Amino acid sequence: MVKLAGVLALAACVLVGCHQDPTGLSTVSADISGGTSATSKGTGTATLSWQAPTTNTDGAALTDLAGYRIYYGMNADDLTQTVQLTSVGLQTYVIEDLGSGAWYFAIKAVTGTGVESALSDVVSKTIG
Repeated sequence: MVKLAGVLALAACVLVGCHQDPTGLSTVSADISGGTSATSKGTGTATLSWQAPTTNTDGAALTDLAGYRIYYGMNADDLTQTVQLTSVGLQTYVIEDLGSGAWYFAIKAVTGTGVESALSDVVSKTIG
């Protein structure tokens, strides 16, 4: 019975990533600036910036940050488009060719093993 409990605890640890889920982005809103002008095609840009997380959910130092994943779309509850960023030093990104209307953006940190943090707050920008 003790052996089974140990196996289940190990399996649970693997499934939740052993606290390797980077934090920080879930409490820091991405900022959006610039890109208010639209071209003749009705496209615009949004500049996103964020702060890099420094700890795991257990408070330990984050040592395997590998990049970020930006999620965006025209529905705050359905961010269907993504951009994968593999540079940990990058904390600003410009999304181009956005059509007219309201756009919503959020970001996750990604570790070297592919574990993603919680989604940041969703921010929005209207392209006119």
